[in-house]
Parts: sequence; structure tokens; C-alpha cells
Amino acid sequence: MHRRPIAHLRGLLLVVLLAGSALAGSALAAGAQVRVAPDLEDVFAVLADAYPGPRPQAVEAGPTLGLQRGAVDLRDRSTVVVVPGVTLTRLADAAAAAAAAGAGEAEARAFQRFAISPDGQRALIGAGLLPASVTVVDQGGREVTVRQPVARLASPYALATYLAYAVGAGDRVVAGNFLGARDPEGAAAMARIDPRFPGIQAFIAQEATNVEAVAVVAPDVVFASARSEWIASVEAIGVPVIVFDGESQAQLTGAMRLAGALFGPDAAARAEAWVAYYDEIVAQVVAVTGVLEALPRVLFTGTNRTRVASGEMYQSFLVGAAGGVSVTAGLGGYWNDVGVEQVIGWTPEVVLVPPYGQASVAAVLEDETWRLVPAVRDGAVFRVPKLVAPWDTPVPDSVLALVWLTEVLHPGLVGLSCVEESAFFYDRFYGYELSVEEATTLCAR
Repeated sequence: MHRRPIAHLRGLLLVVLLAGSALAGSALAAGAQVRVAPDLEDVFAVLADAYPGPRPQAVEAGPTLGLQRGAVDLRDRSTVVVVPGVTLTRLADAAAAAAAAGAGEAEARAFQRFAISPDGQRALIGAGLLPASVTVVDQGGREVTVRQPVARLASPYALATYLAYAVGAGDRVVAGNFLGARDPEGAAAMARIDPRFPGIQAFIAQEATNVEAVAVVAPDVVFASARSEWIASVEAIGVPVIVFDGESQAQLTGAMRLAGALFGPDAAARAEAWVAYYDEIVAQVVAVTGVLEALPRVLFTGTNRTRVASGEMYQSFLVGAAGGVSVTAGLGGYWNDVGVEQVIGWTPEVVLVPPYGQASVAAVLEDETWRLVPAVRDGAVFRVPKLVAPWDTPVPDSVLALVWLTEVLHPGLVGLSCVEESAFFYDRFYGYELSVEEATTLCAR
């Protein structure tokens, strides 16, 4: 019987192994499989040519993604907008299709992220499918033109920083202030949301911002408060500044839309989704609380016990919408400093304490001079929640304050769950999945 040399058999085995390895590598390198609408081949070609990963393929059978015309539903977490009116969607049967095509869902998600990234936007701009600049009117009434895409954002204004995250542009923040992230718990939560946080949060205070600090981080745009005094000097070095001022319901929705307009079509769609969600919650709450006759008297305190929110501030809107009467509604301006005698005279039945500064529930309850306040006597003093952004401030998260506060003032009346809405909100708008324990702790009263 003729026997082949052992060395020859080993050689054949090596060839087989190498061939198998090449096939496996080919499968691993397979790009996203995309069903492309007939009139969108140009959009797909631009993105596919620019994509740095395994090249996506236009297919009819077994797609993991669909490129088509349409809009994004409020609760849809599987779709991004690449140009106005054109969406890229992970398909419902993506897992099975991906397995059959050798391209994982991870690759589909990666192509989606690229399509709405500054690099993806840059490719679409180069092809004339997106504008090279946008012009907006900010909340200071100023017309500002911003070159596209915005890849680097500096946000000295701590409240506006969260607008960028909610519209899906948090990864473009290169330096920012983060109100609510100055304590260990808030900092840890922000680091879970954005692991880059420790390296981007070392920014000087809003009021101390200057040209030198901005120039160092080389932003494409800067977010500022309407009360900022350094705007002109920063604009003088060629950096556009967008002013925000969101102390009302209408101003907050306007701020979201303004932020969305700066970061491309997907950010604009996410802003509209948030506005729809916010309006839905406000309408559901007000439909119930708006017809109540007996409303509790509510005092909203600030960073110390005798600093109180004015009637012009966003906190007073939240109190009114949730079915309370703000005892400081007659005060104007911003935070007001008052005496204890005035607080006692207002006879608040509920006292709210913010989750920032040195304020605490214990400090109010343990103050002997406050024992004549009905809320203190009855133990009705509550700390407003925060994950990072304080819920009482004009930030995207404040929609949850309305759910929470309505439950505080009128338990069980509206039928919304703070735990459930918090889980939805942070997943949809921050891309962060709250654990049940985390959501329960967050909503506790």
C-alpha cells in the first residue's frame, strides 16, 4: 500500500487551515447589508465609499439595514436620519439576517454611527447632499452662521451641555461644564454615560470663561448663557457662540430645537422626538392637574434655605404644571434672598430642595426657626432628583421632574411611573440603560 509522506499530509492540512482562516476572515470582514430605496443610491454610495470599515453592501435579500425615506417615531431607537427625510434603520429581523450574511448587528450599528458622525456628514456635504453651513437665530435674538459639520463643542454653560447629549452629540463635547456632576455620585453617573467625562469636564466656570480658555480647546462652536459677558471676545477670534436662555416651557423646547439644528439631520430629528415626548408628558399631567381646585402651596428653595426661585424661573413652571401653587410666583428676576419671616408667612405645605449647592432636606428639617412652616412640621420637604443634570433646571431631564413632582403632590392621580419614564428617557435620549435599582433610587421621595 502506497503511503504519502507525513510532511505532504501536513502541507495539505496547512492549506486547508489557511483556506478556512481566509473564509472566516472574509465572513468577519463582511460589511453591513443594506436595502437601498431606488432613489437613494447616491446617498448610499457616498456613505459606503467614505466608510472606513468593511464596505457596506446594497442587497435585496437578508438586509440588516434599510435606507429609505421617512421620519423617526418618538419611541423608535433603531433609526437615524442621514439627510433630511432619509432614514437608516436597523431592521426587525436584523439578527437573523446578519447571521445569514456573515455581518453582525454590531457592524450595522457601526455604519449607522458613521452615517451621522462628523465624518459621515462631511462626506455628504462634499457630495452636495447636506449644507456646508447653517444659520440660526439663537435665544439672544442673534443670527449666527455655523460651518458644518460641528465636530468640536465647548460648553461653558453647564445647562446647555446636556442639550448636546440629548440630541446625540455628546461625543462632540471636547470641553464643558456639567451642573450636577460636581459631587461624587453625579460625576460617577456622568462617567457611566460618557467615559470621556473625566477628561472633558475640567473647564473654567461660565462666568470666568475667556478667549484663552476657548482657544486652547479649538471648538467649532461654543454654548453660552444669555448672561455671559465674554461672547464678543470669543466671536472676535472667529468662533461662533450660541446663546441659550431656557427659563420657560417654550424656551426649553426652543433650546432643544436650536441645539438640534447645529449638529445635523439626526440631531434635529432627536430634538423633535424630545419635544414630542415633553409635550406628551406635559399634556397628560396638565389634563389632570389643570382641573383641580385644592392645590398645595409649594416653596422652591435654592442653594440655601432662604434663597428662593422667582415666578419667572423654570422651577415655578414645574410647580404649576404639576398641580401646585408656587408661593414665590410674585417675585421677579432670578433667585431671590428672603427672610425666614417671609417664608413662614407664605405657609408652604411642601418645600422642595434642589440637588446642587449645599442644600439638603436635613438642613431644612433641623432648623429650629423653620418649625413654624407647615411643610417642615409635616415632614413634607423633598429633594428634587438628579442622575447628573438636576431635574429642576431647564434641561432635557426636566421632563422627568414633572412626572416625579406630580406624584409628590398628587400621588397616583395621573398614572405615570417615574421609574418607567426614567428608564425610557435615559435610554432614548442619552443612550444609557438605567438598572431597576438605579431608577428606583432616583425616583424615591
